Amino acid sequence: MDDEKNLGLEKTEGTRGTGGTTSNGAASGCTPNKNAEGTGGTFNAESAIDPLHEADESQIKRLTFGKGDLITLPCFIVMDDWFELGSKRSPGVYYCHETHAKEPMQVAVRICSPLYVDGVTNTEGGQFFGRLLRFRDTLGRWRKWAMPMELLRGSCDELRGEMLAAGVEIEPKNRNHLATYLQWKAPKKVITAATRTGWTTKGGAFVMPDKIIGDENVHFQSESMSSDGVAKTGGDYHQWQALAALCEGNPVLMVSVCVSLAGALMAKVHRDSGGVHWVGDSSTGKTTALCVGASVWGGDDFKRTWRATSNGLEGAAALLSDTCLCLDEINEADPREVGAIIYSLGNGTGKTRANRIGSARHVHRWRLTILSTGERTITAAMQEGGKQSKAGQLVRLLNITAARKHGVFDDLHGFTDGRGLADHFKTESAKHYGHAGIKFIEHVIKQGNEDFGAILAKIETEFPHSDTQAARAASRFALYAMAGELAIEAGILRWNAGSAFCACLAMFNEWQAMRGTGATEHKQILENVRDYILKFGDTKFTDKETPDEKPKIDRAGWYTEINGERIYLFSSAALREAGGSYDIKRVLDSLDSAGWIVGHDDGKRSKQTRVEGSKHNLYWINPSQEEAHA
Repeated sequence: MDDEKNLGLEKTEGTRGTGGTTSNGAASGCTPNKNAEGTGGTFNAESAIDPLHEADESQIKRLTFGKGDLITLPCFIVMDDWFELGSKRSPGVYYCHETHAKEPMQVAVRICSPLYVDGVTNTEGGQFFGRLLRFRDTLGRWRKWAMPMELLRGSCDELRGEMLAAGVEIEPKNRNHLATYLQWKAPKKVITAATRTGWTTKGGAFVMPDKIIGDENVHFQSESMSSDGVAKTGGDYHQWQALAALCEGNPVLMVSVCVSLAGALMAKVHRDSGGVHWVGDSSTGKTTALCVGASVWGGDDFKRTWRATSNGLEGAAALLSDTCLCLDEINEADPREVGAIIYSLGNGTGKTRANRIGSARHVHRWRLTILSTGERTITAAMQEGGKQSKAGQLVRLLNITAARKHGVFDDLHGFTDGRGLADHFKTESAKHYGHAGIKFIEHVIKQGNEDFGAILAKIETEFPHSDTQAARAASRFALYAMAGELAIEAGILRWNAGSAFCACLAMFNEWQAMRGTGATEHKQILENVRDYILKFGDTKFTDKETPDEKPKIDRAGWYTEINGERIYLFSSAALREAGGSYDIKRVLDSLDSAGWIVGHDDGKRSKQTRVEGSKHNLYWINPSQEEAHA
């Protein structure tokens, strides 16, 4: 620990130090020896003095403040090398002040290792202020962090925890001075802060946690410096290209890559978040497809699992805005939350929560594509939790079977079996990753004011559809196709021109085949009513012509025979129950359009029916009728 001996500094009378650090490493108000300038940002890590060990005498900078040199106390100084100030001192931030004692002393106490405040940050709307910090970690490497000012609230434990984890060395005895130093004087330099990744409001730059692609003066501001699960690069770009070339001829893998790339186009074409859910048996190779898609943006930790809370996935989505969220194994999710999570991810907005004074907290927002896998469809996963899937959920995350000729593969590219090729993809995608996403963003920026919306509209015409829900799915696949073809055009993907479009069209047709024809909600309602009759037809319904017969359990209505066919006479409450989570009017619309309502009064869908001497408004339903509308 550096001592607090009297430094013999002179103090200017009647003034207070303005603080802040100058470019040469000394605080404002301090005049160091001309031969003792700090290294500042020109620090060379290879020749750095190890801050954990004593320095050689020849390496020590000497700061001497003799008569005539004025220093305004209190103040802070920042030195990058060993120096002398009353005694030999290690690099770092020092608080220079005068003690309040009978015999005042001028002392300097070390707060932490070298740390500079380079600028003030705030969002384009003038909110969420912060400080751009530049510091040297334990290994001598210079790093930057746009720190939110809100971390200075309270005891600052969270702030110190982040800085300690990043390699800043904080003196335990003097740690409370750190918050004072960070707010001592606001630098003149002002920098735009981005509180989420992805495209900036102006659209000229793309923000990533560790870099900015484009020429805007902006920094990513976050409460954490952790790089886990975010977009980053590793390995060799050309090796990744060679790996991606093996995707050609395998539509499942090709579409996975296209979906991942398309995240960077969402803002350009103003589309909502959504994606693809690969469905298949265990060991089919679904996770391989996910790994390939994730490698566009990051390494193995870029891939997440469904085993998370909705709050946790909100945070992950906000951190990955304008890229791709990769979720493995929907079986691990709480089936009661699956539907709400899909709506939340697709809508791009987190829950509105109140803070301790009742006002709304900052809401997470994002836009991204989604890749998901599971042995069950979205509908089956939700049913396990007693929930019923809605059309809105099923068009946000499209169920597509992943099974092909050899697991998820059609073309083995010389490998003996699908397992060997899958192992190759998993191994190589864990080594080489993240380059394609950056190259793709750079290509999009080079296009300038290109009207991507017009290009997408043209591609959408190549995806035939029969209803509004299929139209939404067609638009998604058209976007994925556009992303793939742009990547081929840029030389990122070594595929034949048009191959990305063909793969996306093939998977769109697979989705339509798996979904069947007709509107999803309409089919689901008819299925619900039919299932209700199969389950309760003999227990909750009795013959209208035998009034003394009682149902085995709570009555849902009666039945009668017309031309040899059984007609079920539903009470209003029973039909609401049979329709599931759908509104009764929506249920009646589907039953009517399918031709299942076979008796009703004029202008109504129910029929006044006399049973056991009383009149009831009942719905006459014949589930054996051919559907009038598919």
